[in-house]
Amino acid sequence: MESFRIFYTYRTRELNFITVTGMDMCEKRLFSVLVYSANDSIDLTHPLTPALPEDLRNLLYSEKEQIDRGYYDLASWNTSVLH
Repeated sequence: MESFRIFYTYRTRELNFITVTGMDMCEKRLFSVLVYSANDSIDLTHPLTPALPEDLRNLLYSEKEQIDRGYYDLASWNTSVLH
């Protein structure tokens, strides 16, 4: 079983950061982490990126291209209102 799962991201362009929200599947806890992302490219080595669990860091590295392209962006979701 995977340790972490990314649900969505949203960008704060003025601050050059991206917020990654997901779930720690082992602990059954939600997480939200602010990652440096100048020019729409996450930088996990930047000094302002917090220390992350190794499994989460590995997931972010493996999903970096999709994160940078906006695959997880909350703004790209189609929303519907149910009545």
